[in-house]
Amino acid sequence: MFNKKEVLSIPNILCYLRILLVPVFLYIYFYVEGSSQHYLSGGILVVSSLTDFLDGFIARKYDMITELGKLIDPVADKLTQFVVACTLMYTYPSYAWLVFIIVVKDGMLLFVGWYILKHTGKHLNQAELPGKIATFVFFVVSIILVVINPGKSISDFMIYFTVVLMGIAMIHYAKGLYALAHQKDF
Repeated sequence: MFNKKEVLSIPNILCYLRILLVPVFLYIYFYVEGSSQHYLSGGILVVSSLTDFLDGFIARKYDMITELGKLIDPVADKLTQFVVACTLMYTYPSYAWLVFIIVVKDGMLLFVGWYILKHTGKHLNQAELPGKIATFVFFVVSIILVVINPGKSISDFMIYFTVVLMGIAMIHYAKGLYALAHQKDF
């Protein structure tokens, strides 16, 4: 199915690392006590964000884009984002809105995208600018809230700002799916 070179490419190894960081983040966030907990959890999110940037950068720059990478990168992204949002919902209840937007957006992309692909053979690009911006802001806000915990008013503002950006990205992708669906009659 996938050859050894593809499985062991540097971008794909970075994706595996990002997936492995998810349970480590959960464990440290919930079970490590003391002031270092917040810094360790924030550090894991920083490393995860950097591996997300680096895997795509390396894959494009060094022509290491693989079919496995096209599958595993979005899985690593969505898994990390969903788990971080669900985890932070315990400390910041307004993260529930982010969880809702993530589930609706990614569910739409998965199910509607699959339906359109099945009937037209067409699909959306991997990630587009509104989604990249929303994801970047999501991780910056999450890191700040994990490390600093700036208080309810500021944290709620940051979270709702991220919700708006995620909503804009969701609408952008919905328009793209709609355009794809109407390029050819089913």
